[in-house]
Amino acid sequence: MLSRLGAVFVAAMVAALAPAPAAADQPVREGLPAAPLTLDASICGFAVDVAFPTNKEFSTTFANGKQIITGALTATLTNESSGKSIGINISGPGSFVPNGDGTTTFTLSGRSLIFLFPNQLGPGTPGRLILTSGPVVFLIDQNGNLSNLRITSASVQDMCAALAGS
Repeated sequence: MLSRLGAVFVAAMVAALAPAPAAADQPVREGLPAAPLTLDASICGFAVDVAFPTNKEFSTTFANGKQIITGALTATLTNESSGKSIGINISGPGSFVPNGDGTTTFTLSGRSLIFLFPNQLGPGTPGRLILTSGPVVFLIDQNGNLSNLRITSASVQDMCAALAGS
């Protein structure tokens, strides 16, 4: 089992999402804020600034607790040491589906940016900053910890390597 969800970043600060109340079976649609952030050097070996020049994402919450994230989101990743920047489209979509046992299944279907801290995928595993295209499934336990990660994406790009190159 993995130690914690930590900071999985997709489509916005996904870890900051909390189910919104749904009134009388009508879905609730809300804008999904994405504030700039800096990933510390533990992930890539250098700090990475993440900015969001386009954020037109929304979260739609249904009465059963399911959330769907849709809309346009782009990110600019900048290596703080070298100044190298890369612009990417990370518009997803994604969904959170509560399971009967108190866990949540988080599925990413399109282009998504994911970052994981060292040891988050098990003892001795390095940090990762990856751009995926295609299915990625996370299982989140009752305490918000990442307990399973399955990447079946058609493509996975190591953004640390892309930002480190000249």
